Amino acid sequence: MSKRTVFTTITPLPAGITRETVIETLHNHFEMIDLNPLVIERHLTKAPRKASPEEFHSIWYHVVDKINYFPGYSGRTEFDVCFHNLNNGLQTHVYAPLGLDIKDKWSLGGSLPHEPKEPVEIGFGVPKEGLWLREDVDMRCNIMATGFVKKTLKKAHGTLVERLVEKAHIRETKLHNMRLEEHNSNSILSYYSDPRSPGLASPLLSPDVSQARPNANEAPNPVKGPWNLDHRGSLSQAPYPYSPPMEGMQQALVDPRYSQPSPQSKYSQPPPDPRYALPPEDARNSQSPVQGHDPRMLHQAYTPVELPSSAASSQPQRAELGSF
Repeated sequence: MSKRTVFTTITPLPAGITRETVIETLHNHFEMIDLNPLVIERHLTKAPRKASPEEFHSIWYHVVDKINYFPGYSGRTEFDVCFHNLNNGLQTHVYAPLGLDIKDKWSLGGSLPHEPKEPVEIGFGVPKEGLWLREDVDMRCNIMATGFVKKTLKKAHGTLVERLVEKAHIRETKLHNMRLEEHNSNSILSYYSDPRSPGLASPLLSPDVSQARPNANEAPNPVKGPWNLDHRGSLSQAPYPYSPPMEGMQQALVDPRYSQPSPQSKYSQPPPDPRYALPPEDARNSQSPVQGHDPRMLHQAYTPVELPSSAASSQPQRAELGSF
């Protein structure tokens, strides 16, 4: 003769545990089975012949429990159980020996501080704030074993919920640390990638190194301004945002189309013709003959150099050179 027993257990969840973490644990069937302290073995199996049409296509497991019947005496119990996921929880159905049939439903309820509050069911001691986990059990078994099965089931599922909450805490801690590291990394990247940032652009973090350190041999980009004129006469684009120059420095807005090329540029000016090379400034002002330059090649605008008497011996040679 069997007896039906129905009972409900509600467990408030501590703060810091999110709804997604609890639902993820409930939908992990192997994890839910392993959290039960009575289970010593489990594996996937096919649906039994006595399964209902609704349960036939669910996920079935074969589970082995170790149960202590009396002090010093324990035994093994094997049974099949099906799992069915819900949006806010989980449904299980146990087919055990001796006509034991247990339908269990796990559901997550409550509201977080940033969520709207919903009306709670009265008569079950449901918390009005925070999240809670509810277990509804519908059990049928022999009338002589009802008390023992109910006591064993409540004790085992109580330990299961405690382990579930602790594992949820560990998972939330890992997720929090991962989000914090990702936020710090994004903050560093945005700091160095922002052109208005006062920090120096790092070549490892900047996507375009040429923008952070422009080539001195290239002409400045005429797209934006203003332009700064340094002490060497070179133009450089002022950083953004524009700030007034320091005291003692000159600044001019120059059209880059008419600016002089940089003196360091290799191809800014054509190479000088050696036939019309001018002597150095100190050589033109000195009274000694120009070294390394032919007087015939001197420009007509310059005054001819008067040679001293010590160099008279070289005049016939210079006349012979001028004869052809």
